[in-house]
Amino acid sequence: MESGLPTVDDTVAGIPLRRLFQPTIWREEPLAAFRAYRVIVSEWRRKRPNRAHLALARAEVPIITQNIDGLHRAAGSTSVIELHGNLRELRCDACGGIFQSDLVWKEPIPTCPTCGEFLRPGFVLEGEEVRHIARAVDWVAEARGLLIVGTELHMTPVRELYELARGRNVPIAWVGDHAEDWVPYLLGEEGRSHSLFCPGEV
Repeated sequence: MESGLPTVDDTVAGIPLRRLFQPTIWREEPLAAFRAYRVIVSEWRRKRPNRAHLALARAEVPIITQNIDGLHRAAGSTSVIELHGNLRELRCDACGGIFQSDLVWKEPIPTCPTCGEFLRPGFVLEGEEVRHIARAVDWVAEARGLLIVGTELHMTPVRELYELARGRNVPIAWVGDHAEDWVPYLLGEEGRSHSLFCPGEV
């Protein structure tokens, strides 16, 4: 569900965005990496949820997302699994601390307020495990419908969530484009009296 944020094919502050998801740049070029990160965070703070985010929040549908923009939480969704982390946090690998991304403006390379080590972005880097996948599996295992939006699910382990739902023969709706129109419709906001995708079911 696009809301105008950069995509992995874009370049930010002279750095291909794909490189920001590789751990080497944070070790070898942290100044350049954080320069690009600040641009992304600045843009992200100006973005607002779109109609699809808001419809999902109103329906109280639990969300499993690969996006790091936090727009589902901004829309009011309270049951959200962010498999790839998010932009609103910085993390310390040394002590495990988690801090707000505001710290990125205090120093060229932000350091941990607890132990003094360098911080890193709160999103998952290439080669790292996605987060909370076991809980995501539990949610899908109990679902009576699955709504897939804006992803082709090529990669594991996320692809396995779809395979799990398919193996259970639950209804699956797959929205590739025009999510702002389709999602409210599928959730019953555009003239339908009910939907398979009811609160707590996805």
